[in-house]
Amino acid sequence: MIASSEFKNKNFQDSVNCGICRREIIQEAAIFQEGLHFGVICSKCYINNSEEDIELMSNMFLAFGGYFGMLRDPDYSIYEMLKDLVSKIHDNKNTMSSVEMKIRLFHTALLHGITPREFAELDDSLLKFMYQF
Repeated sequence: MIASSEFKNKNFQDSVNCGICRREIIQEAAIFQEGLHFGVICSKCYINNSEEDIELMSNMFLAFGGYFGMLRDPDYSIYEMLKDLVSKIHDNKNTMSSVEMKIRLFHTALLHGITPREFAELDDSLLKFMYQF
């Protein structure tokens, strides 16, 4: 469940960072709850992601660490990232289940700033072909 909220006080003693992208939140934020876990996300993450995607990313970062776009590099193309992911698939094909590989690939994609929607599109087209090797 996500509830939109607005901070009234701009003079925080401690900064509040987004639970997805780690940007400092100055004024507007959304608060989400999953079970007993509460989080605060910036308005950009709230607008650009569905409630399901926010929940999924929150769980991924809680389980595996990091944050959205942590490894983003303008000189590191999606093509290069896909090459690295495919090599990981080949290296771990006999040691990991395909579900475990897909979860690890998804986490890596999030760290590089690829949204769940973009990953699903990649997975449906390009990655599906690459899993076969």
